[in-house]
Amino acid sequence: MNVIDELLMNLEETLEAEGTLSLYSFSWWLRGMKRGLTEDEIAVVCQQAFDEMTRRHALHLEWFEWPDTDPAAGRRAEAGTPLDFDINSTGEIESPFLALVPD
Repeated sequence: MNVIDELLMNLEETLEAEGTLSLYSFSWWLRGMKRGLTEDEIAVVCQQAFDEMTRRHALHLEWFEWPDTDPAAGRRAEAGTPLDFDINSTGEIESPFLALVPD
């Protein structure tokens, strides 16, 4: 199984269990697997996984305040909002963050 298939399997499980899918979980999962991917490679895989998840499921982006992912707490992101797969790039949790939510 390749890295994108492993990531998609994990994301499917997370979406089913939690009902939302935080974008930071894409990159956190990849880093946790210690595959030796560069930051650029992680960004490419995250984008591919995002594209596939939104193809498979009717999902939209919402903004949440850390650490709350209760679907009732989110606010819909505008079309064209830049995707941010890493809320910890500065060493601190940045809020708000984006998550995929079922339509």
